[in-house]
Amino acid sequence: MNNWLIKPKDKNYYESITYFTARLMYALNSYAMKRNKFYKKDKKALYRGIKIPYSCLLQYERARGKIIILTSFTSTTEDKAKALKFSKRARSKEIYSKKLLFSVLYIIKNRWENDEISNCIDIQNISEHNKEKEILFQPFSFYYVEKVTINLSKYTADIYLETLRKSEIFENELSKGKEIFYDGKDNIMRFKNEKK
Repeated sequence: MNNWLIKPKDKNYYESITYFTARLMYALNSYAMKRNKFYKKDKKALYRGIKIPYSCLLQYERARGKIIILTSFTSTTEDKAKALKFSKRARSKEIYSKKLLFSVLYIIKNRWENDEISNCIDIQNISEHNKEKEILFQPFSFYYVEKVTINLSKYTADIYLETLRKSEIFENELSKGKEIFYDGKDNIMRFKNEKK
């Protein structure tokens, strides 16, 4: 399952997933508040390695220089080598070419300002990978797509994201006279009617 917005036809299914996600977020936030485990390293690079089809990769390419929403929990690590291992980057390109999959590395810069709670939690102590620093981003987090590099011959790609808080988008952009709307097709926040 990729991170893009999913719209299941079964309403009951959607509502049950929404409820489960809300309860899980509440539990994680309660854990973080109790043990002060919110991730506070400003501009610290975090990594995530996955395999995705080219069609999903193109969505990120179209979102370059724009703001997107990732709707699922996103697990990351401080260890770039481990993320690359998860992406199976060492495997031969022939394996990927047959399945049309790309080895993708996310490079995410997390922001922490004015003692505001960040949108990710340090879950190392409760993770099955407790020997490494594992940072979990919450669903429906906002990201600015800085850059996307795709190597078509090697079936690899790097996606550079930076976290954003909702206040930075809605308050700051609206104060500039911009109208905000959500493009569900490409999962992009768009702005229009900007004052000259």
